[in-house]
Amino acid sequence: MTTLAFLSGAHIALGAMLAVSTGGSVPALKAQNPGAARALMGSFGLPMGLLMVLGGGGELVTGNMAVCSAAWQAKKASFKQLITNLGVVYAGNLVGSLAVAFIANMAATGIAPGAIAVASGKVAQTFGAAFAKGILCNWLAHKDLASKAAAVFFPISGFIACGFEHSVANMFLLPFGILQGADITVGQAVVKNLIPVTLGNLVGGAIFVGAFYHNAYGK
Repeated sequence: MTTLAFLSGAHIALGAMLAVSTGGSVPALKAQNPGAARALMGSFGLPMGLLMVLGGGGELVTGNMAVCSAAWQAKKASFKQLITNLGVVYAGNLVGSLAVAFIANMAATGIAPGAIAVASGKVAQTFGAAFAKGILCNWLAHKDLASKAAAVFFPISGFIACGFEHSVANMFLLPFGILQGADITVGQAVVKNLIPVTLGNLVGGAIFVGAFYHNAYGK
């Protein structure tokens, strides 16, 4: 599980890097047509990352927040197993994302302005806004939808275009932005984004997906 969590974090990080390389690196388009810039950023990147996760049978904490929570509610897993899974997978996703961030920084691909702008924007919002965006993200982009490529593409591109927040993607975007020169401290990245977004993802996945669908279809 730890290895798959590491790989999944790396895959999402690679998808996030692609998103920054495309929609995140067109400031003129964003200024003149922000809707088109968001659509471009949503169309390239994280859908590819999630397909890589699914293709490799990965472990992604945002998906597990819904699936494992539903298993706990159905009494197919204990609360200890639920917490252990989420903790181990979150840590593995984080390490995988950080590994890609450091390698990407060394690669010097020329996307520093886009990376800095994305990271700076993520810590400029309030705790409540980040939390709400985390809920909406995982409500829209839960793992059970991803049985087909089309079912991956539309929810994932949708939450990016809407400006919602994905904790695992941010595990890459924030450190990468800092390494590229963003005026952000690690404390700001954690307190102003990762904590509220993670909590929001948990609420969105565990309640609005896991609990609701268990209530609708569970025994």
